[in-house]
Parts: sequence; structure tokens; C-alpha cells
Amino acid sequence: MTESLEEKVQRLELYVSLLRQITLEPEQYRLWDWIIANGLNEKQFNEIKNVLKKYVMSLKEETNIPTFDDISTELIQVLSPNEYIANPRGVIQLLRNAVKMPPYQSLQYYLNHTQE
Repeated sequence: MTESLEEKVQRLELYVSLLRQITLEPEQYRLWDWIIANGLNEKQFNEIKNVLKKYVMSLKEETNIPTFDDISTELIQVLSPNEYIANPRGVIQLLRNAVKMPPYQSLQYYLNHTQE
């Protein structure tokens, strides 16, 4: 799948925005760095945030807590077709970076409940 010039510009604009946040708090925004390093686009970025938010909310409800396989399946779908990260190991990398951000710290639950 070839990226159009417009898609590339949109992706680069996203990266500039993320880099501004990274420069302020490099450790806290490691997820943004991971997104840039793996060449993800704005759609994937937004879908990742939506999935993470969904699972944070599920953990807060404390009933019918989804499993690592549940979050992994959703994130792998978002990360496809990048074979390098669209797998459980890539999801673990994503989550390790995400838990550095205060809104996503509760997702540590999934890192504690993986069979890595």
C-alpha cells in the first residue's frame, strides 16, 4: 500500500505535534515516540487511543474485565498490516510505553497478566 503525498503530509504533521509533547516530557510520552518509530498514521494513532481508553474504562468498572487476548486482538487489528508490530509482542511493546502516560497507567494490569 503506497502512501499518497497528502497522507504523508498528514502523518508528518501528526509527528510534529507528537514531538512537541515528547520534548516536554520524554519519558511520559514514550508511546508517541513508539508510534513515530513504527511509522503509524493518524488513523492508527486515533484508533490506538480509542482502544486504550476503552480498556481503561473496562478496568475502572471492575466487572467482566477483558483479557490480554481481548486487548491484543483489537490492537493487532489496528497495527496491521505491519507484521513487525501486529502481533502479541508488538502489543506488549505498545502497552509498556502506554503505561508511562498517566491516563493509561491502569493498563499495567495487562502487562501483569500476559504469558510472555
